Amino acid sequence: MGGRPVAATTVVDVKVYVLLAEKGAQNPHNGTLSLLNVGWAITQLRGPMGSPMAVGAPPLLTGPQVVVVLIEAELAMCNRSLTLEIELLTEDGDVVEIPGPAGSQAVRLEQSIMVPSPSGVPTGFPGRATAMMELPTGLPLSPGIYRWQARVNGKEEDDWSAHFFGAAPPQAPTFGFPPPTE
Repeated sequence: MGGRPVAATTVVDVKVYVLLAEKGAQNPHNGTLSLLNVGWAITQLRGPMGSPMAVGAPPLLTGPQVVVVLIEAELAMCNRSLTLEIELLTEDGDVVEIPGPAGSQAVRLEQSIMVPSPSGVPTGFPGRATAMMELPTGLPLSPGIYRWQARVNGKEEDDWSAHFFGAAPPQAPTFGFPPPTE
């Protein structure tokens, strides 16, 4: 990708899985995750604090979400520092930007991650690592299709992503009949 530095380690024999859940907890002792409602693909956008709003009126919010990245690496990639990036893209592939304290900011996370080599298993068994980004208050988004895209050391694959649809909030119910027109 243009303009991004690539780490010295070339990415070979790595599988990356991106999953969406509503809630999650990491177990640092054994590298596992506990996830709630994993695999969702549609979220109902809502107004702040769950208040009803007119369709398309900003800011609409997603529900709480957890973005999970599972990395499986062959022995040659284990015990090395890898750069994991995950960013939120629109349907057109543009990076989503949201309001921040200093203005608009990209929805992007970058961190170093190390896949430990597994112990006590036959040679050739892959190492595994997990990363989790929790967004408990949701994200301010417009209705549309979005994609969380992962990248390792600057390399990305189409299937290293998770898509979701942010559905517009339902219209408020109307009670009674409109006044008669003459």
